Amino acid sequence: MREARGEARESLLREIRGAVGAHRRFAVFSHEEPDGDAIGSQIAVTLALRALGKQVVSLRLDAIPPALEFLNRDGALSPYRPGESERAVDEAEVIVVTDSCDYHRLGDLSGMAGRGGALTINIDHHRDNAFFGDVNYVRFDAGGASELAYEVIRALGAPVSGAVAEALYVGICTDTIGLKYIDPAGNMLRVLAELVKGGVDTEALQEKLYYLRPDTWLDDMAGLLGRVAYEDGGAIAWFSMPGSGRLTYAQRDLASEALHQLLSMKRVQAVAMLHEERSGVEVWMRSKAGVDVGAAAQRIGGGGHRTAAGALVRGVGLREAARRVIGEMRSAVRGGGDRPGPVDG
Repeated sequence: MREARGEARESLLREIRGAVGAHRRFAVFSHEEPDGDAIGSQIAVTLALRALGKQVVSLRLDAIPPALEFLNRDGALSPYRPGESERAVDEAEVIVVTDSCDYHRLGDLSGMAGRGGALTINIDHHRDNAFFGDVNYVRFDAGGASELAYEVIRALGAPVSGAVAEALYVGICTDTIGLKYIDPAGNMLRVLAELVKGGVDTEALQEKLYYLRPDTWLDDMAGLLGRVAYEDGGAIAWFSMPGSGRLTYAQRDLASEALHQLLSMKRVQAVAMLHEERSGVEVWMRSKAGVDVGAAAQRIGGGGHRTAAGALVRGVGLREAARRVIGEMRSAVRGGGDRPGPVDG
């Protein structure tokens, strides 16, 4: 397994150029319960391939979040239609999967994307990526799959402007928590500069992403913050999202902002959100620079960056997942030297 950096990066881009040049029919997928990076990278790759004259089907089973519908103004993404969608994917010579660690992240579309003899191109940044593609353009420290999609699109010679540039910017911005995370090499800053050159209006996009929230948003935030529990004298703060099943984009946006607000307090060093869904307990972790929640997430089967990571804890309920998560976070806050202990109280 080799990451897309240095000579390996150039070799992988040559493979992708060759695959795209040799084929005409493509299918593009990204993960279920989409965030900005999933939608942004999927739309950008789809439109870029079409600009190169390719025939592309780009499917979603779940709806595009209302806050991101403006990105799909060129009709890049299509809703799943039984029978018709299967036929279109079966005709594809190349499958492109963005922002997904494995086929299972595609949810109910996973079987469709993973079957048949099509060449698979995997574009992703998650540390738990299974390198499931025939070509795996994966780099763990990238600022989202959209940063990697930008590199692929540029290598293909497709224009990075208009709707493509906007989709990439939204993907990077949302996946780095409003550009809070910058990769150590600074590559993301160069990408953002190129997107601005491509005509991206950053002020307008920031307004669409963060200044058009529902009028109930502050009341919803107050209710969520009322669920917060503190551990280790307040160094750790965490909460669970109410209910089970899928979270909407609005709920995810709310949870992300709640984590940000909690981490803004001086005493809080690490924060977590837990949510019970059909596949297990979804976990988000965030931290200040001195706490490695990426390593904590790896120990429970996930991964991510040092200060922003996540996991899916399978086979246990919310209470047991919380015990494991808070134990690992406690170890990280204390410098990694202590073995995880039980949750306080």
